[in-house]
Amino acid sequence: MISVSLSETFYLMDEARARELRIKSGRKFLLERAYRSLTREQVAERAGVPIETVIVIEEGISDFLLEDMLSLLNVLDIDINEFFADLI
Repeated sequence: MISVSLSETFYLMDEARARELRIKSGRKFLLERAYRSLTREQVAERAGVPIETVIVIEEGISDFLLEDMLSLLNVLDIDINEFFADLI
C-alpha cells in the first residue's frame, strides 16, 4: 500500500485550504468519536495507530496519512467518501 498524505491527495490545493480541510475534518472526526462515546485511546488501539495520530487528526495540527484516517474511520464504521463528501 502506498502512503499518501491528505495534502498530497489534494496537491492542487493551496496550503491555507489544506489547513482548513485538516481542521474541519478533525472536528468532524472528534464529534463522530464522541458521539460513539469512545476515547482517543480506544479508537487508536482499535485502529492499531499511535494515540498521537488521533491527536494530530482531531486537532488539525499537521498533515496525516489517509490510510491512518481510513483505519480510524473503519473503527467508527464510517465510509471515507461519506466522511469527506461535505468537507470538500
